[in-house]
Amino acid sequence: MKKKKIAPFRKWVGEWSGRGVTKTDVAVTTRLVIQPRMADQALEFVVESTATDSHELVHGVVALLGVDPDDVLRMCVYSTLHGSMVMPVTPEDPGALAIEGTNVHGNRVVVSLIEENGGLMLTSYWKPELPADAEPVGFSNVLLKRIALADD
Repeated sequence: MKKKKIAPFRKWVGEWSGRGVTKTDVAVTTRLVIQPRMADQALEFVVESTATDSHELVHGVVALLGVDPDDVLRMCVYSTLHGSMVMPVTPEDPGALAIEGTNVHGNRVVVSLIEENGGLMLTSYWKPELPADAEPVGFSNVLLKRIALADD
């Protein structure tokens, strides 16, 4: 039963890549690898965004998407910028995966993967919880295209 909750995202298994920019106008190349893990009970997401010119790591993420004991779909995340977080999946449009949570700096982090133009649009931003209209501290938008299917 728990596998059904992650089933809509299994079609994304494989390797994805794209280019985008950060809030500070750093051009990044982002690589996303999604793989089934734990006897298909979870999906692993590994994201590396590197500066396009220097190839230095700008942001790295390793995460597992799965169903917790309370039957809630959550992502356990470790981020080089945000630290460790457990981020519940938020209701979103069909075909989208959206998560949000609070990072170690007290900022609200919102991340989404949305099917768009034959790829996946990876968007993220983080900002203080209050005031509600606070400007983002950081953000990134990258259109990812599939470059490889999963190794099965």
